[in-house]
Amino acid sequence: MSETPCLEIKLPHINFNFQNPILNASGTFYPASFDQLCPLAKCMGGIVTKTVTPTAKTGNSQPRTVELPGIGMLNSIGLQNPGLAYTLEKDLESLSTYHLPIILSIAATSLQEFSQMSEQIVSVQSQYPNLLALEINLSCPNVDKGGLDFGSSCDGITEVVKTVRDIWPGVLWAKLTPNAGNIIPLAGAAVEAGASGITAINTLLGVAIDIRRRRPILPRVSGGYSGPGVKPVALHAVWQLYKHFPEIPIIGIGGIQSLDDTLEFMMAGASLIQVGTACFARPTLFEDIHNGLTQFARQEGLAHLQELVGCAHSQ
Repeated sequence: MSETPCLEIKLPHINFNFQNPILNASGTFYPASFDQLCPLAKCMGGIVTKTVTPTAKTGNSQPRTVELPGIGMLNSIGLQNPGLAYTLEKDLESLSTYHLPIILSIAATSLQEFSQMSEQIVSVQSQYPNLLALEINLSCPNVDKGGLDFGSSCDGITEVVKTVRDIWPGVLWAKLTPNAGNIIPLAGAAVEAGASGITAINTLLGVAIDIRRRRPILPRVSGGYSGPGVKPVALHAVWQLYKHFPEIPIIGIGGIQSLDDTLEFMMAGASLIQVGTACFARPTLFEDIHNGLTQFARQEGLAHLQELVGCAHSQ
């Protein structure tokens, strides 16, 4: 039995190892709110920013969240963010103090905007050596343009990924939707256009009704459903993606709220995982999963945690 299991995850074609597979999901995590409760630099493998757009967005009208006790939540935030210029100048500097890889999540409403954003990011890349990857948000269901209108078709995904890839030389992940049917053709389009990893999945579409007012709670009617109820859908997507693209890193996301969930995603084929909704209620979850992975690897006699990735496919 190994006394010092290695939790590092090595992704192909990059000269870097993640110290463990644990990331946060975009939009659910602000390090300054967590770092007094959880040793982020020790227990996380990297930090994903909130999705940033070319200019600041105020987001959608209130109310923007609906709690669904026991099964998760609906959100209709609408990509509220301070804009790319502020993020590059302020947020990346702050995030760099954790000495963890930074994954910058981006979204835009046109190919021209994606191109301009990519050029801005490349222009400051040398200032932030921890800026490891871009994650293209092709799947936000809570905006009128720049979300599902790109991510619902192979052509849209191809255009966006190719536009960013032509400018950004580093790691590039495409975050895909479960709301457009079969995810495999969408992933294939992303990979063919130059994506070096697939993040799966974003939120499912859902609705909640105010029975007193007899109308939908969210002003936009539908919102993005996240939480434990999403897990089987997300796990199925990861399984299928690994089956079809075993050479492409998969970043699994959806309903992860425990060590066991993390292990399931890795065994299904995820090299990395992202924790989202669950960290609102349990800000120490990142540390809990990290400690659990260490203990599990020791108990199982694993020298390298990466041995688990996709192992369920060979059983």
